[in-house]
Amino acid sequence: MSGDRHTVSIDFDAQGNSGPYRVAGWSTPEPEETWTLGAGSELALPAPGRRATYVLAFSLRPLVADQRLRTQRLGIAVNGVPLADFRIDGRTRRACLVPWSLIDGHSDLRITFTTPDSARPVDLGLNDDGRRLGVALRTLTLYPDIHEEAEGDRHLHGDAPVPVDTASFIAAEQVPLHELMLGFESLGENCEFGLVQRQCQAEPLGLLRFSSTPLPRLLDALDARFDGMGAQASTRVELATNGREFMVNDSRYGFVYHAWVAAGEMSPEAIMRREAKRVPLLVRKLVEDLEAADKIFVFKGMGALPEEEAFPLAASIRRYGPNTLLFVTLADAAHRAGAVQVRAPGFMVGYLDRFAPGENAHDLLLGQWVKLCREAYRLRLATRGVMA
Repeated sequence: MSGDRHTVSIDFDAQGNSGPYRVAGWSTPEPEETWTLGAGSELALPAPGRRATYVLAFSLRPLVADQRLRTQRLGIAVNGVPLADFRIDGRTRRACLVPWSLIDGHSDLRITFTTPDSARPVDLGLNDDGRRLGVALRTLTLYPDIHEEAEGDRHLHGDAPVPVDTASFIAAEQVPLHELMLGFESLGENCEFGLVQRQCQAEPLGLLRFSSTPLPRLLDALDARFDGMGAQASTRVELATNGREFMVNDSRYGFVYHAWVAAGEMSPEAIMRREAKRVPLLVRKLVEDLEAADKIFVFKGMGALPEEEAFPLAASIRRYGPNTLLFVTLADAAHRAGAVQVRAPGFMVGYLDRFAPGENAHDLLLGQWVKLCREAYRLRLATRGVMA
């Protein structure tokens, strides 16, 4: 994904370019990262000139220590205005939106990281380091969400409510079920949504439809445009633990997916030859689908993944085109099953009572999945003004 003059990318490793941007509260850069020092750290970036909402995306890890300090709280503010509060327990990526109102009229962008739980490793019994550390940053990127104006995303910033119009409801209800499901594409984390499509008589070709795609590895793959996936040197075919079918393991990104070949039907070598031809075609198709931005992309975690962890995925796929992510998580007291809520440009969150159990992936809540998809389809029609 090529950058432009309105994008700032910072590497915090020892050979990186973070020096001119670090203002206060930073340690000396280390081989892979730079730690925040004390309770607050600040960066100063040149204010971009293009009028847009910007995405602030960064990768980092917290100082944690088993029972002594399980998480770090991290606050993000831009030009003195708080934007986000995260709780981080391991290496991760995070992203937040910077509205133009916080940029307009400023010569630079002051980004503050607040770490109230910062601590000294020596006090936690980790090593003899006496610095007060919070989080270690690896990368940070600030870039414009260039799609919002064209697709009418004012509805997604609180400037106007998402329209609740009869036309969009009727349109969403009248789409035949199999046709509706062909308008969605799974990004993982497992094969549940692929099986939802199958139960609706929809069988789209999809690179990740029946794949295990942990979120951090999926983000890496999207950054690299899935380059090298399917290469013979990084592909291994082996029997599943049940001994009944073959699985394909792609070590380039750490994905594992069904070969849909039972034991004894084909040799591992024959499956490898097939994958060497098939996977590059599916990679190209996924990239083309992301660039076309005609589908709604779906991702669910293995459990109740916090939406703050999923938002970087929405931001990542929007670097290909004006895409929409439907992130599916578990319902709770504040979010009823079957509901879909718009959280940000191209980012919807839907709720289910439960996911299919690992021992029986076909035991899924089809009715709730269908309800989520119809509502997500309706919301995209309404926010894009298609029904106007």
